[in-house]
Amino acid sequence: MDIDSFLRDPLSRRRFFRMSGVSMVGGSAVFLAACGDDEPKGSAAGGGADDPSGAEADVEILNSALDLELMAVAAYKGGAALLKGDVLEVGKTFLEQEQEHADALASAITDMGGTPNKVKSSYDFPELRSQEDVLKFAVELENTAVAAYIDALPKLSSGELRGTAAAIVTNEAEHIAVLLGALDRPQVPDAFVTGMAA
Repeated sequence: MDIDSFLRDPLSRRRFFRMSGVSMVGGSAVFLAACGDDEPKGSAAGGGADDPSGAEADVEILNSALDLELMAVAAYKGGAALLKGDVLEVGKTFLEQEQEHADALASAITDMGGTPNKVKSSYDFPELRSQEDVLKFAVELENTAVAAYIDALPKLSSGELRGTAAAIVTNEAEHIAVLLGALDRPQVPDAFVTGMAA
């Protein structure tokens, strides 16, 4: 399937992200692991940082985030051959930053006694034939990550984890702005960053 058909077909996108551990709900992505209780961890209802169930939930949420970051790393690596000039340099920078996100999440998971998910042997990306295809797909991936982190933020049990997630979501939003610019589209189309498809 070509990238334009993939991006226009919400069923194809849902299928792809579901296979990658992400579900599309109401047009935005949310972590499958975080789809349960909307009560923030550490609230009066329990689940604080010292609560083993809170730590287990954090590991599950962070592993879902790690899956997204590892997928982004694979996408930037796979798309690099189609990028040219300044856009290639930007792609390399984003690849390094996505890897840093993945490393930070894996470290946090390990620190909590969990086992970080590993990169998949392959991802079922749509067919990318041009620099424009790579940029459009990267915007979709980055928007999915933004929506997922926004959904996960209140569900994480500690301020430190929420701070890390907020720092990552900010960087992903920066990526989207640069990618949109490379596509000659408005770089800041909205006043609020939600992760909705641009």
